[in-house]
Amino acid sequence: MLAASSTIAVNSKGDTELCRNACGFYGNKIWDGFCSKCYREVYQQARQIQEGYDGRSNTANPDNTSPPSIPTSPSFSNFQEKRRSNISMRNPLRQMVNRAGSLRSSSNSAVSSITNDEQAIEHEAASKHLDTMKTDDARADIKVQVKTFSSHFHKKCMNKNVHIDALIQDYATFKDALKKRIHTHPIYQHENEDLIHSVRDYLEKIVFTRDYSSIFLRIAITCEEKDLSIQNRISSLHWITAPMLDTVINENIPAAHDAIYKAINVLIELDSKTTPQGKIQSIMECKSCIETAIHASNSSSGINADSFLPALIYIVLKAKPPRLHSNMQFLSHFSQPSGEQLYYLANLDSAVRFIELLQAEHLGLSSDDFSLYMRGEPVLPSEFVSLFESTDCDEATSRQRRKKFALYHELDHHCEKFDENLVDFKKHLNQTVADIRELLKESYARFPNLEKFPQLIDIDSNDQLEELSTLVTSPKNISEIFDQSTSENECLPEPLAPEIISQQTKGDDNS
Repeated sequence: MLAASSTIAVNSKGDTELCRNACGFYGNKIWDGFCSKCYREVYQQARQIQEGYDGRSNTANPDNTSPPSIPTSPSFSNFQEKRRSNISMRNPLRQMVNRAGSLRSSSNSAVSSITNDEQAIEHEAASKHLDTMKTDDARADIKVQVKTFSSHFHKKCMNKNVHIDALIQDYATFKDALKKRIHTHPIYQHENEDLIHSVRDYLEKIVFTRDYSSIFLRIAITCEEKDLSIQNRISSLHWITAPMLDTVINENIPAAHDAIYKAINVLIELDSKTTPQGKIQSIMECKSCIETAIHASNSSSGINADSFLPALIYIVLKAKPPRLHSNMQFLSHFSQPSGEQLYYLANLDSAVRFIELLQAEHLGLSSDDFSLYMRGEPVLPSEFVSLFESTDCDEATSRQRRKKFALYHELDHHCEKFDENLVDFKKHLNQTVADIRELLKESYARFPNLEKFPQLIDIDSNDQLEELSTLVTSPKNISEIFDQSTSENECLPEPLAPEIISQQTKGDDNS
C-alpha cells in the first residue's frame, strides 16, 4: 500500500506540467508554467529590456517621469527574498573559511611584528658593535655571515630533537670560521685589532636574543641534579662566617657592608642575563664590589688571590645564586672571555669546587664541631678553644669540658625561652583579667541588685599575684564571701514551714 501511494505521488505530474521551455524540468503554475531556471532567464531578459527602455525614456523625457514597469509575479519576489535570506544565513563552512583567513592574517601580522623586532635588534646591535669598522664592505660581510648562521642556528634550536652538543659544535665551528675569515680575507686588512671582540658581541646579541631560552633550557635540564646539589650544599653551609674563611672583609664597616650587599645582588642577577658577555659582565661587576669591600675593610692590604678567593667564596655562600652550575656550563660552551675575564671566571669555578669539597680542616674546626655546625647544634665559640685545648688538659678532659659547655649553652637557651614564655603568660593573664572586669561591669549594669564581687587587683608584682592566689584558694575567704548577709536579705520573708500531709491522709481513711 505504501509503495502504491508513493508511486501515485511520483507519477501524479503529467506531461502538461513540464516546463514550457521544454528543458526537461517540471514547471510551476506560480512561475507561469516555467521551471525556476527558465523563469529566471526569462525574467532577466525582460529586466534587461525594461532597463534599456527606461534608459531611452529617461533621455527622451527630461522631466524624469518614470515609464510603466513590467509587472513581476509576487511569487517570484517571494522566491528572490527567500533566496537572499538563504544566502545571508550563517554558513558553518563559510565561517570556518573566514576564521581561517582571519587567523592567517593575524599570524601574518605577528610574523611581521617579530620580523620588525628582529630587524630593530639587528640594527641596534650593528650600530653598537660594528660602527667602529672602517670599511662598509667588511661591515656588510659580517652582517651577511652572522645573519645566515643565525637563521640556520635558529631552525636547529627550534627542533627539539637536536641535542645541545650539536648546537655547541655548530656555534664553535662558526666562531672559528668567522675568526679565520677576519684574519685572512683582504677586506678586513685595514680593521683594528679589537674587531674580534666587537664581532663577538654582535654575534652573541643576534644569536642569543632569539635562541637563549631554548639553548639554556637544554643545559638546565641536563644539569638539574647538579644545580640542586650545589643549592643544598650552600644552604647547609649558611652558618659560615667571614673569619672562618680567613677573609679580611669586615661587615661591621658600613662601606664594606654596602659593597658586600651589591656583590651578592650582582651574583644573583647572573642567571637573568641572556648573553654570555652579559653573564661575564655580572661576574666582573661582582669582582669590583668585592675589591671595594676589601679596601674598605683593610686599606693597607692589597688585592691578591689570597684575599680575593676567600671573599668570593663567602659571597657565593651568602648569595646562593640559582642554577649556578648551569650558568657555568653555558659560559664554558658559548663564551669567549678575554684574559682578565677568563681569570675571574676560573676563580668563580674554583669557589664552587671549594664549596663542594669543604671539610672541617679547611675552616680550622674539629670534625666534631663541624658536625655540630652542620646539624645546627650549639658549638663552643672559637675564643674558648685555646683554653680547652691547653697542654695541661688531656683529650678526655677537653672533650668533657666541651660537653659541659654545650649543656650550659643549651640550658641558657631554655632559660631564655622560659623568660619569653613567662612574659607572654603575664600578658595573656592581664588580658584575661581585663576581660573579666568587662564582663562584671556588663553584669552589674544588667543586674543592679546583684551584690558586687570584691574589686579585682592589678597584677603588677609577684606579691600581688600571691595575694590573689591566697584569696582565691582560701576556703574561708570564699565562704565568707558567699555567706555574708546584706540589708536586702534581712527584708526577705521567713521561709515556709513544711506541712505533714501523710498524717492527714491516714486520718481521713479511718473516718
